[in-house]
Amino acid sequence: MQTEQPTFRLDDARAPLWFGGDAGWGDAVRTVDPSTAQNAEAMIAAAGLGWTVEQHALEAVLANGGDALRLPVPKHVANVRSDTRAVVGVVGEAYEPLQNRAAFAFCDAITDSGRAHWIGAGETRGGARVHALMRLDREIRIGGAEGEEVLPLLCFRNGHDGGLAVTVSVAPFRLACLNGMLIPLPDAQRTWKARHTARVEARLADARRTLGIAWRYYDELEEVGARLLAQRIGEGEFERFLARLVPLPEPRPDETNGGRAVRNAERVREAIRTAYRTTPDLTDIRGTGWGALQAVTAYVDYTQPTRRTTNRTTAEARFERATEPAPLKDRALELLTQGGQQ
Repeated sequence: MQTEQPTFRLDDARAPLWFGGDAGWGDAVRTVDPSTAQNAEAMIAAAGLGWTVEQHALEAVLANGGDALRLPVPKHVANVRSDTRAVVGVVGEAYEPLQNRAAFAFCDAITDSGRAHWIGAGETRGGARVHALMRLDREIRIGGAEGEEVLPLLCFRNGHDGGLAVTVSVAPFRLACLNGMLIPLPDAQRTWKARHTARVEARLADARRTLGIAWRYYDELEEVGARLLAQRIGEGEFERFLARLVPLPEPRPDETNGGRAVRNAERVREAIRTAYRTTPDLTDIRGTGWGALQAVTAYVDYTQPTRRTTNRTTAEARFERATEPAPLKDRALELLTQGGQQ
């Protein structure tokens, strides 16, 4: 199983309108030009997120002979997009939608600081979830190694289906391949809630808090990445790491003795092994802990089966996978940093 990945250089990342489409996210992220989208209002307009959420009463329609019997649904309302008139969520009557403009308004204090700028925004699940990407104005190169630059992004999310409050997370990407690197670090947060307020002082405080959390995370990512880059791993160690990362299941009392589950685990191992041994942008880091981690992230982001659902496209699923915590990436880092590959 071959892993298909893009390859990029630092000069690519300095161009303002390149990121989303090249990551395979399709319409899930619309790139915005930071020279014109200098505040949240302009970013929202450029990304087509200027619609609002309206609330409408719900009815149950029952067949009644040749007629339809319409019954009101108590204590619930439908959240409806103002532009497409599509229902994006069914919520309790006490739920108050947080409009896109209000959700991202506090971000103006971040861009005004001169330490970050917008690069893209979009929606998934028909608008039930909206998100915006901001790039911190700092450069990161793991271990000082050529080709190991990391894009330091922030991802802001809001939901209109009742399942997500305004959430902020770091969203690091290894530039050479755009592997998502949202890994857990012991002394830094990777996801946190934003406080929604109209007070200017509170917005400034939340912006400072967001920048502080993000800076701490990326400082620690540089340190952890450098240690992994210096950590040598032979072929035998890599195979032991892979065996613990994707253990074979116990035999099952069925006609195949659990054969399908075993084959699935073996396929995952082989895909990660192939990425580790053959992916061109891993050539210089093969034989290191950093290279082993990149092989796992490459598998998760580009090869692991992605399920399309009725309200989420494959490109949207890929975006969510790359910018949200992934258990297999978390487990890989745990094994590599705690000697778990032994």
